[in-house]
Formats: sequence, C-alpha cells, structure tokens
Amino acid sequence: MDREERDLISENITQLVEDVIPVDMLPYLPCLTKSDKEKIKCEETNHGSMRAAQELIDRLFRRRNSFRQFIEALCETGCRHLAEQLCPLQFHEGNEQENVIRDERDDRTQGMIVADFSTQIALDDVNQA
Repeated sequence: MDREERDLISENITQLVEDVIPVDMLPYLPCLTKSDKEKIKCEETNHGSMRAAQELIDRLFRRRNSFRQFIEALCETGCRHLAEQLCPLQFHEGNEQENVIRDERDDRTQGMIVADFSTQIALDDVNQA
C-alpha cells in the first residue's frame, strides 16, 4: 500500500475500527497470508473486533496492492459507506444491481472493477439462520 492510501485510511481510522467486522472481510482479502488471517482471527477472539480491525489495517499496510482489495472487501461486507468515504470520486452509480469502482492506476482491468451486489446476503440474515 502506498503512502497516500495509508494516509486515507489513517484519517478515517476511528470509523473504520468501529464499523468493520474484520473476520467477515478476510475471504475478500487474498493479499493477506494465512498467518495474517490467523492473527486477525486470534485478535478478535481474544481482544474483540476493534483490536482485530487495527491488526487487519496494520497487516494491509504491509501488503502491496492491498488498498483496492480493502475497498472491495468493505463493499462486500456491508461497509460501502466507508469505501465511499475513502474513495468518493471512484464510485459511480450504475444501475440498481451494479456499482462501478474506477481506479486509473490499474491498466490490467482497464480501470474498472464491476461488482454485482444483487446477490449479497445481509450478515444479520446469515447469523440468524
């Protein structure tokens, strides 16, 4: 993660730590190693979600290209408001079923990631099942 991206996260650290459920984000963060994920799960079990969120962010700071995955993970886990707060100019409304995140730094995907949120299941629904 580059300095500008770290600064954006640092400026919003309080809200990130309060709102994010780190263990729910792990499947969407392939940039993290198995060891990273185990440490984050351990922090959540032993010290709570806020401490685990701090550990998650610390681990992401050490990984290249992790910012984009973090933004996607926020969207996938019900924290789109935080993703928009971190990258307000990169979100553009599509139709009801698609949201487009623009990232001019990544030529491989021609600057776009299209994520379909129509199949996202609310975490509360899963927990109650």
